[in-house]
Amino acid sequence: MSQAANTTNPGSSFSAALLRTVAIVALAGAATGETSSTTIEAFADETRLVPQDETALAPLNASSLQFQVVPASLRVRYRLEGADKTWQERSGTMMFVVRFIDKEGNRILHHDFAAKHATPGWSGSDAPFAFVSRKETLRVPESAEYLSVAVSSSGPVSAVGVIAIRGITIRSLPNADRPERWLMREALGPDSRPIRWNKAGSRPTMGSLIHPDGQRDSPPTLLIVDDDPEAHADIASGHYELPALRPGEQLEVEWQEAYSVGLGGPFELDYERLPAADYRFLVEELTIDGIPTGRTSALVVDVPGVFWKKWWFWLGCLAAVGSLVVLWARALVRRRIRRQLRHARLLSDERLRIARDLHDDLGTRLSHISLVGANAEAVTADPESQAAFRQIRELTGELVGALSESVWMLNPRNSDLESLINYLCRLVSELCRLAGIRCRIDDAGLEHNHPISHEFRHNFSLAVKETVNNALRHAEASEILIKIRIDRGNFSVSISDDGVGIREDAESPPGDPGGSGLESVRQRMQSIGGRCGISNLDPRGLRVVLTAPVLMREG
Repeated sequence: MSQAANTTNPGSSFSAALLRTVAIVALAGAATGETSSTTIEAFADETRLVPQDETALAPLNASSLQFQVVPASLRVRYRLEGADKTWQERSGTMMFVVRFIDKEGNRILHHDFAAKHATPGWSGSDAPFAFVSRKETLRVPESAEYLSVAVSSSGPVSAVGVIAIRGITIRSLPNADRPERWLMREALGPDSRPIRWNKAGSRPTMGSLIHPDGQRDSPPTLLIVDDDPEAHADIASGHYELPALRPGEQLEVEWQEAYSVGLGGPFELDYERLPAADYRFLVEELTIDGIPTGRTSALVVDVPGVFWKKWWFWLGCLAAVGSLVVLWARALVRRRIRRQLRHARLLSDERLRIARDLHDDLGTRLSHISLVGANAEAVTADPESQAAFRQIRELTGELVGALSESVWMLNPRNSDLESLINYLCRLVSELCRLAGIRCRIDDAGLEHNHPISHEFRHNFSLAVKETVNNALRHAEASEILIKIRIDRGNFSVSISDDGVGIREDAESPPGDPGGSGLESVRQRMQSIGGRCGISNLDPRGLRVVLTAPVLMREG
């Protein structure tokens, strides 16, 4: 179990003694050290980069960037601008140690409590130390007889910096069999008398004991200022200075610590897979207690990017892909159009062939039947035979007329609006002539001819024919008026009569209020995107308006 809390130094004279010790050691290190600047070398995949105009250019496709640093001071911090967000410092380790010793003086177990980086609130030797309180609970091993505590800069040897430990207190926790007892109070013996502290290590002079007001019997602070990256120092209590231990008892160890620890000596850094950019590697010198001095060395490294990582490359790729997609889409559309045109041409040719065959073969045969019937009617004297031959001639004439209409429908040369208008005029005139009803046609004429589809011709002409037949059969009209107009891309034919109009007692098919087959007319107009309007005229008569967009094409 451990606990920690921040405390400040209560004694100004004690703080002054600590500051003087750190300052003397720091000045001694500065006096013996060299004043040359920090040396920085850059490598790309282990190949040294030679700076030109203070900038080193890394080769294309380098997988890693290394920096070798020989610092001019014991401690430095570094930062690669463009990659590191904050300053970085390599951290060493110093420690507070609790050692258990058997009766022969051998160390059988030790607990190391590491000190890395710096304690919170650390501001260097120019200000009073901000100590942090810690508490740990330890169990005494079975074979342990004695206890020793120490502060050490030995982990690792290259660690440099400052560590101060004070207020070391150790007590045995009470239980049902043992009362509480003190082994150490404020780094003094249980009776508050001074104990012996031993300096050791490869350079023990880096360690010192600081007594407030210089009094040797006052609680000491254990201080190590390690300014040698190749040596370390220890300060430890004597093996037999503290009371003997009891196996299995619980010890509560408390102390206060303040430290700033780094690593000294040359070092190497490796950055993997840096994106293309200009980087600036900075190294700033620090004092032995970790305070920046403001002396900075820098090296600029240009990491070029491969062309396929450049924004313009991907923009070009996007444009190329977009162009290919557009070209592919255009080719696909053109192919589909060519296929449709070829299909329409084949269909048109087939319709033309069928129309010719019907006209040349079936039409000729029907005409021949009509002539035979007329001749038979003329030469026979039997009235019944004459009536039969007359009926055959009339039916044959009707078939010839229907055949002519079908041939006109199939003929692709009639796929324009002018041909349709001419056909409708002939159709309505012939129907009215056969019915003996007067017919008037109002055709405004065309400014521009328009191509139309076969479905448009077929459905519109049949709708007009069905409407006129309805008027001739059911309207009891004496006159029919046809108005043909084209307005804003819509072709319309108005069919008016002076008959009885829509009678309320007339039977109507479902959905056809006008009756007389007008529902089929609506369906034909809807199939070509048109509409059928029906209205009564005043004082009598009926008007049917058929309208459809002219520019419809075959699917």
